[in-house]
Amino acid sequence: MSGIMEEHNLKKEGYEMKQVRVFSLLLGIAFVVSGMFVCAGPLAAQEYTLQLAGAYPSTGETPRALATEKIKELIEKKSNGKIKVQIYLDNQLGGDREILEGCQLGDIAMVSQTTAPQVGFIPELAIFDIPMLYENLDVARKALSGTFRAKLEEWYDRAGLKLLLFEPIYYRETTTSKPINTVADFGGVKIRTMENEYHMAFWKALGANPTPLSFAELYVALQQGTVDAQENPYEIIWSSKFYEVQKYLVNTHHIAFILSININKGIYDGMSDEYKKIIDESMKEASEYLFDLAKAKNDAMLASLKQSGMTIIDPDPALQAELKKAAAETEKLIRKNVGDAVVDEVLKSAEEAKK
Repeated sequence: MSGIMEEHNLKKEGYEMKQVRVFSLLLGIAFVVSGMFVCAGPLAAQEYTLQLAGAYPSTGETPRALATEKIKELIEKKSNGKIKVQIYLDNQLGGDREILEGCQLGDIAMVSQTTAPQVGFIPELAIFDIPMLYENLDVARKALSGTFRAKLEEWYDRAGLKLLLFEPIYYRETTTSKPINTVADFGGVKIRTMENEYHMAFWKALGANPTPLSFAELYVALQQGTVDAQENPYEIIWSSKFYEVQKYLVNTHHIAFILSININKGIYDGMSDEYKKIIDESMKEASEYLFDLAKAKNDAMLASLKQSGMTIIDPDPALQAELKKAAAETEKLIRKNVGDAVVDEVLKSAEEAKK
């Protein structure tokens, strides 16, 4: 037993969350004890308590928060309470990187997050940072639910994770302090981005000045003019009240915002076939719920942003062409880092989904 704990502590090096560590170890002990029961049949005595962690807010009736509640409801109902789901949003168990590391180690059972923070763990996911990849969310969904899904599952599997849900729910859009009607209007615009080389390459190709900045500082930076623009989905624009400090919203639809939910592979593999079926079916139902809800909420949030006084700009064909031209520069960089084969495969799946 001491050897197991020694190995566990070595893996935890750098994982600086004392509360999470203690909490997770206690849950790990409970999990081992529950695993000692022998299943004599469907839904036998063995029970699980699965943590579902996310770094996004639990407030505001957002699709992501509502979907996590739906997952809890479905799994607990289908398992007659034998599988319990505890939800931890609002960074309760750490930021995106910390919760993903925790899931890999088995300290946190499930994580819900977008692909962007996962690139450091699964390099191939950089393909979803290629701007203008999907012409609409229906095409994105079709592309990601086809044969390409098997490739995604393989990548997550190598990282010690079982992919349960992978759903495009929003686009990243652009808000600015001045109107953007042509590519020349992007010239010199200081736009806040994540510290992501692919995102920054896209904005540089448009002539803008990408400026990495902590999200916590963004509202004040926009208010004071430290940065002129930012890019995020409607949900974040609305919930963060950026409409108070930004006049224009440009529907650039430049990057699909994909929500993934994963479970630690060891935990999943250790479950009975009956339990696995419950998890899989619950996630499939939650995917349908999430996609439909996000679509409805997107329309409602856009209307609310317009009512709040924002001017909505839909790029004309000329600007759309320039956005795609800039996207090609990001694509080159991603090809260099992850290889032509991976990029070609995602582009092919996107093209086929249009048919």
